[in-house]
Amino acid sequence: MAAFLAALIYCGAVPVRESGSYGSLVPLPSVCSLECRLCSSPAKSSGGRSGAMYSCRAEVYRASGRLPGGSVSCDAHGSIPLSLPAALVESLYPGRLYSRAGSSLLLESGASFRFTGRWNDRKGIFEVQQAEDLGWGKGILSVPFRIRAVARLGFRRLVASWGRAGGLVLALLSGSREYLDDGLSESFRRAGLSHVLALSGMHLSFFSALFSRLTGRRRFLLRLLGVSCFVFFAGLSPSLFRAFLFVLLLSACGSLHVPGADGRTAMGAVFLLHVFLRPADVQTPAFMLSYAAVAGILFLSAPAEHYLAPCVPPALASPLAASLSAFLATAPVSFCLFGCVAPAGIVASIVVSPLVGVFMAVSLVSVVAGLAVPSLVPLCTFVLNQLFFLIEHLAAFFALFPRIGAG
Repeated sequence: MAAFLAALIYCGAVPVRESGSYGSLVPLPSVCSLECRLCSSPAKSSGGRSGAMYSCRAEVYRASGRLPGGSVSCDAHGSIPLSLPAALVESLYPGRLYSRAGSSLLLESGASFRFTGRWNDRKGIFEVQQAEDLGWGKGILSVPFRIRAVARLGFRRLVASWGRAGGLVLALLSGSREYLDDGLSESFRRAGLSHVLALSGMHLSFFSALFSRLTGRRRFLLRLLGVSCFVFFAGLSPSLFRAFLFVLLLSACGSLHVPGADGRTAMGAVFLLHVFLRPADVQTPAFMLSYAAVAGILFLSAPAEHYLAPCVPPALASPLAASLSAFLATAPVSFCLFGCVAPAGIVASIVVSPLVGVFMAVSLVSVVAGLAVPSLVPLCTFVLNQLFFLIEHLAAFFALFPRIGAG
């Protein structure tokens, strides 16, 4: 059923519209200010150091604008995309020029602001020029969002002292890429390793295994709580939300001894649930590539391993089959979206992904050591930067291989 629905969606037979679209007496083209609550943390979307822009979504509850009869301010509802200049978003970030400007805006999910700007009808986004902090609200639900915002800022300040390796730590553990080296990002993209930087199943599996060791395999609720805390801290990107639903469903079925629950059945159920809960994700590249990769691994890896087993060492047959299956399933999607695919990613994933897992483990140890014994920070920084050096050069090596369809 999930495959049939996916075919209908991407053929255009079943339109999927985002729930909670904007509604107000003030139409978006006439809006000059919005009072809203951020639904997601701003993510760097474009531009260089001087002209960087961030994007996020916000839940609007009041709109002001100019109509033929004069200025109007009234209630509003629904969510809209925002574009924010780096000078606003990075006002408290360590090591940024803007952090010295005296601004103190903590733009994170859950916070409310009054944004002044204009609606760009061509891009379908509200371009923010100025912002005024309206606080976090007084409800009990605002408390965890405020704690999360402060924790994410503190985490940025902690890893900022780790140099270029800190940028990779921040991307892998919190989903924030504003400190990630541009050269490394390009190497990962050209080598077919973009999925390593995008928070997804690999990262969630790492934390699930970590919490399993810390809490014991039978303590399902404690493990689920730990994984949920990571997902809440990092933010629900389409690929991470898919992975979270997948782990949640399979873990629940395993704990309840549900018969017939396997990866293929779970993937279909997760797809249907994802489309129902977050229909806006359906058109995003992360959603398409994430589900395509999982489908490839679930349906193609077994026959691929059967054919590869006589040709490669036994230890490499399974990971190579999984990587090849994911590539075959995502290649048509990548070609349609980006115009090219990187076959080098088949081997690069096998080589680089385990090393990134080691890097994540050392990063967590370094975070704990840095907080408990500050004198260990130089040693942690040295170790992390050596691992970063190795990852960077391996990614650069695989990026040298030609891509299919690249101009």
